[in-house]
Amino acid sequence: MNTAPAELRSSLLALQQADSFFPGGAVAWSWGLETLVADARLGQNAAMTDPVPVRRRQRGLQNDRSVQVRAFVEGQLRHRWNSFDRVFLCAAWHAAADLTTLMDLDSHIEALTLAEELRQGSRRVGQSLLGVHVALGTPGAAAYQQHVLARATPGHLPVLQGLLWQQLGMQLEHCQLAAAHGLCTGLVSAAVRLGVMGHVDAQRVLTDIQPLLLQLLAQAPLALDDASGFTPMAEIAVMRHETQDLRLFAN
Repeated sequence: MNTAPAELRSSLLALQQADSFFPGGAVAWSWGLETLVADARLGQNAAMTDPVPVRRRQRGLQNDRSVQVRAFVEGQLRHRWNSFDRVFLCAAWHAAADLTTLMDLDSHIEALTLAEELRQGSRRVGQSLLGVHVALGTPGAAAYQQHVLARATPGHLPVLQGLLWQQLGMQLEHCQLAAAHGLCTGLVSAAVRLGVMGHVDAQRVLTDIQPLLLQLLAQAPLALDDASGFTPMAEIAVMRHETQDLRLFAN
C-alpha cells in the first residue's frame, strides 16, 4: 500500500497546527520571559559609555540578546518540554482511545507541575486548543471538552495535543515536531513583542536551535515515571509575574 499520501497529510497537518496563525491561545503566554526582561535578567544593553562605534555596538548588543534568548529557549526545550511535556504528549497519543488513561495523564501533569501559574497556563492553552478543535469538529474533542467543563479533568496542553493530533491522523513524530517548534516560535515571538530582538534575529535563534531540536527528537522520549521538569529561573519569574506593574502577557 502506498503510504505517501498519509505521510504528506500528516506533514501538512503538522504545519497547520504549529503555525502561529492557528488560534490555539499560546500567543498570550511568555512563560516567564516578560518578568526576566522587566527584572533586567535578559535582553539588557551594555553601558552606553562603551567607546565602540554606535553601529558596531548595536550589532554586538543584538548578538548578545540573541544569545540570551537562545539560551532561554534551549533551557525550556531541554529541561521542560523534552523531559516533561513530550513524555505526556506521547503517552496521550498512544492512549487516545482510552479516556481513563487520558484523564490519569491529565491528573499527573496537574500534580507534578508545582507552580500554579504554570498549571494555569497549561490548562488555559490546552482548553483553548480544545475549543478550536471542537469548533472544527475534530473527533473526540467535544467529548473530552465535556469532561473538562465538568471539572472531571484539567485539560492540560500536552495531553490535548496528543489526543487531538492523533485523532486528526498526525503521526507521532510529526506531533512531537509540531509541539516543539510551536514552543520555540512562541518564545521567540514573545521576545520580539517585548522589544528584546527583531524579526531577523528571531529567525536566527530558531535556525540555531534546530540542531538541538532534531537531536532531542532523535532520542526516544523518557518513560512516564521519569518525567520531570527543572527550569527554576523561569518558574520563579512566572510566579512573580503577577506583581509586575505593566504586563503584556498572561504569565
